[in-house]
Amino acid sequence: MTAEQAIEAANGLRPGNQFTSQRKYRWLRQADGVLRAMVISRSETQEYQYRGADLAEEDAPLDTVELLAPAPFDGMYVHYLCGQMDAALGEADRANNELAQYNSLSGGFAAFVRRSCPPRAGAAFRW
Repeated sequence: MTAEQAIEAANGLRPGNQFTSQRKYRWLRQADGVLRAMVISRSETQEYQYRGADLAEEDAPLDTVELLAPAPFDGMYVHYLCGQMDAALGEADRANNELAQYNSLSGGFAAFVRRSCPPRAGAAFRW
């Protein structure tokens, strides 16, 4: 999934929102940064070495930025964006629901990486 696809899907769920694409892209960069720090950096895999919004430039074209987590886990980004928008608008219950779905999918991605990639020497998974 690209950053543009995630943003378009989130916009479809929150039509008429006033958040800019750049703000949503920053949220995606944060999400991928956390996944890289908590999951990818603890494994020996090279598969995710060049993927992720956290590695792309701030002004990169959104249709060229491939997000870190592949399908079937990539739906987490839409939930993350919706949760961030809801939280920014003070919709706590709605944000909590979206972020719970994000956490479930990101936890699934972390488990997938743990099962499919050997851990880095001395690294401990905490997810």
